[in-house]
Amino acid sequence: MPQVAVLAFSMGTCARDLRRAGRTRRSGRIGWEAIRDDTQVAVQAPQSFTGPPDFWTAVKAAADGYRADRQAGQPVRLELWCETAGMVPQLARLGSGFGIACFSGGGFDGLVGKHNAAQRAVAGGRRTRILHLVLPGLSECGVTSY
Repeated sequence: MPQVAVLAFSMGTCARDLRRAGRTRRSGRIGWEAIRDDTQVAVQAPQSFTGPPDFWTAVKAAADGYRADRQAGQPVRLELWCETAGMVPQLARLGSGFGIACFSGGGFDGLVGKHNAAQRAVAGGRRTRILHLVLPGLSECGVTSY
């Protein structure tokens, strides 16, 4: 049976613990990869090319990486959702072999994300099933959820 553990905290304690964790990471006593930090959002620069040969190399690489839609012809389209954005890369690798896209629900996600999900569901002309994973973890103030 799922359990929920909640630790009592105050904002002062939370802020102190976050500062302490930051100092510990910067000093090297805790590795940077040991604590998940999902606060940075990055958008890659658009793909560009140094010239026609570079462009055609990219076209060849795209053709070499071609794969058919694994969900084409299936009665139900699947999407994989998780609460934390930081888990999307790991879960996307899991779903990739099956042709399943992964999205972050982000807890209190905005209306745009919900609208886009509804648009994707309607566009395919078939039912959509969302596999929503809620994985245990810590909030930034140390509240554990299971």
